[in-house]
Amino acid sequence: MRMSLTIREMFTLSIFIGCIFATMGFFLTIFATGVDDVDLEGAGRVGAIVGISVAVVIFTYGTVSKILGVEKATPVDRTIRIETIRSMFHSIDLMAVENNLKWSVSRRIMDSSGTPTIDLHEMDIRGADAIVAVLLKNRSSLGRIRIVTGTGRGSEAGGVDLTVADHVTSKLRRSAPAHGWQFIEKRSHILLRPMGQKPSKGVWLRRFLVGVVPITGSLALAFRDLAGSAPGAGQNGFLFGLVIGLMVTAMMASHRDRTG
Repeated sequence: MRMSLTIREMFTLSIFIGCIFATMGFFLTIFATGVDDVDLEGAGRVGAIVGISVAVVIFTYGTVSKILGVEKATPVDRTIRIETIRSMFHSIDLMAVENNLKWSVSRRIMDSSGTPTIDLHEMDIRGADAIVAVLLKNRSSLGRIRIVTGTGRGSEAGGVDLTVADHVTSKLRRSAPAHGWQFIEKRSHILLRPMGQKPSKGVWLRRFLVGVVPITGSLALAFRDLAGSAPGAGQNGFLFGLVIGLMVTAMMASHRDRTG
């Protein structure tokens, strides 16, 4: 099951990365020109131009790739996905009934902001252990998964039974990496995020070729204009932007697919 970024999400991501580069450009300019006589206005202008250039380049790269089908994705019906995941845990549903537990797949497995979520409230340790076993067994059919352990310390505080939460946390911390999941522990839940697969050489080259001209060209021209009017400054700025552009393009081409 695969999901792709929407245009809005891509725009937000571009702004975020642009802000990072703007901050880097701001401080690098200060360090490069000397900290004794700081030109905050000039450094801010450099940071702004770099940040805007990077944001525009990334957004352009992402949208062009999406339109041209470079990053293909199959639309995901959340209802069908959740029903498919619930069917995987049918045996846990039967186990809960046999042990007079209130837990059920219809109530405790849901979609939460696009992420399949399994809530461990009302589950005992045997059932929780079985849930972990089903998760690991069906890893190839699952992507990102959230397991709710509750915000409190134990069931009396409104959270999952402390023994159950600790058991599941300990078991997934040991087993998740071996099954291709990144284990991320939060206060109220555990997030299992696919580690992702490295792109093949062909995919990497295709991504690089799509992005190298607009990204490298934009950064090279931006740094050339920012380098100043000193002899050779424009050429040095152009070369610096060229190198940075190649590095950024290479990093973007190396993006891991974390959808599976």
